[in-house]
Amino acid sequence: MEPSSIQEPTKPTLTEVRNRFETWRKSKSRGSRIPKSLWTAAVQVCKEHKVYQVSRALGLDYVELKRRASDTAVTKDRPVVSGTEFVEVCLGSEDPPVLCSVEMENAAGGKLKMTFSGKCRDFDPMELARVFWGEGR
Repeated sequence: MEPSSIQEPTKPTLTEVRNRFETWRKSKSRGSRIPKSLWTAAVQVCKEHKVYQVSRALGLDYVELKRRASDTAVTKDRPVVSGTEFVEVCLGSEDPPVLCSVEMENAAGGKLKMTFSGKCRDFDPMELARVFWGEGR
């Protein structure tokens, strides 16, 4: 085979993956788990789109999709961190700091705690709550 005739596998589009999920959902039995091949396709689409967009389009749990997408992004140079990580977000405000704290717990026992210091101009707690509790799918 000539090198020019070798085709690289194409990345699935969000529409293609959504169609695959819809087909699977129509034929699945109640309570069956999403096949690994569909999760893999969903994670691949996350390389081109935001995890939130993909989770909404495919009707997937945002937290689970983000975890799976993050797991595939781990490289040999970056160690896997288990447990809770701390991430500091600099909001770049020169005004006196304002403290904003958000704590949520869902029915499955998942907990989310966030604390912001500074101006929280672009923070929408209602959108965070909708995503965390899985509403609006």
